[in-house]
Amino acid sequence: MKLVLWLAKIIILGFWCGAVWFTLHPLPGKLSLLLPVFAVLVLLVHGIQAAIMTLVAKDVMPLRRWDYLSLLLFGFFAMLELRDRLLAASQSRPPKP
Repeated sequence: MKLVLWLAKIIILGFWCGAVWFTLHPLPGKLSLLLPVFAVLVLLVHGIQAAIMTLVAKDVMPLRRWDYLSLLLFGFFAMLELRDRLLAASQSRPPKP
């Protein structure tokens, strides 16, 4: 499972590198407008995922800066890794009376 997550993250990182590259060196025609729009949409969705993870984890474990950056870059794939940490942290806490 970890190998699949790393491969997915490499593909997503390729998207972000391409988005930056083609923003600095635009493609001809209308195609050059689509990539920044898609990048902003992906950042918006990943920001919503980061907000959801913040609400879920606020009473169980603190999120680090790397967690937020990872969520903004990789979205769902970062949430899968954080889910394991969140589960372990919730099981180690004593139950509320």
